[in-house]
Amino acid sequence: MRIRTQGCFFASIFLVVLITKVEWDNRFLNSAQKANSFLRGEFCLQAICPGENASKSYNLPLKSEACVVLDTKGGEILFNKNMERKLPIASLTKLRSALVFLQTEPDLNDTITITQADNKPSGSSLLRVGETFILADLLHACLMGSSNCATQALVRASGLSRSDFVAQMNLKAKKLGLKNTSFSEPTGLDRNNKSTALDCAWLLCFALQDSVIASVFGKAFHQFVTLNAKKRKLQIGNAGKVLFSFLKVKGGKTGYNGASGWCLGTMVQGKDGREIVAVILGAPTKHDRFEEIRSIVEWSLAQNKKGS
Repeated sequence: MRIRTQGCFFASIFLVVLITKVEWDNRFLNSAQKANSFLRGEFCLQAICPGENASKSYNLPLKSEACVVLDTKGGEILFNKNMERKLPIASLTKLRSALVFLQTEPDLNDTITITQADNKPSGSSLLRVGETFILADLLHACLMGSSNCATQALVRASGLSRSDFVAQMNLKAKKLGLKNTSFSEPTGLDRNNKSTALDCAWLLCFALQDSVIASVFGKAFHQFVTLNAKKRKLQIGNAGKVLFSFLKVKGGKTGYNGASGWCLGTMVQGKDGREIVAVILGAPTKHDRFEEIRSIVEWSLAQNKKGS
């Protein structure tokens, strides 16, 4: 009886481990189905309404060109500065690119080799031409590391031509109600990738509805290796995870180019479970980007007692 009981116990443990591993391995593979549900419009924009203290936010001394703080549940604007001014958004573009890539239902355990074309317009890159990676690691590099090289490799892996990929980015943005958003390419290098702080806030909301993207942004760092014979270890960090010590950061994306200035979007959760999204566009320095988004989040929570 003891042997049978021990055998059942170990069999149960093995089964739990096996199920957990399968669920973890399939976590990425099931993302496209979830992405498709809200890309079809099932996750709709809430009614936008200014909060009772939002008008006071104009008086805050901010250097950024546009900002917004949005309550995701009720659609209430808690903070607003030029939130509907259309501006270059740099690598915030990659949120849209990641969604289109996942919509093609990729096997994220597939591999791809970095080419010269992937790296050419990207400047310096963590990834090297000729190195091979699994797609899951490139997705981390795209979103956490904001790698232009990884993003362009993912476009190739999607099976779409570059022009068709960009067309899908614009089509899906319009279907989601992001009417002031337009893309000319998938990395954010082009100044013609433009949006508003408000549209970017909703774009981040949409992106975090996807379980894979939420899992990527939930990490403080990600380690991976090249699959070539001479393996090279790489690590990328998530700058948004250290923004707030008193709030749970659910996800965020940085961006910068000469036309856009320094940009940042982040979703945080208050102590009462309330989720808010904050976006900064056109900050003059990297330091200002982080300091000002912290200021508008803290101000919004203090002014709106329900979220403090």
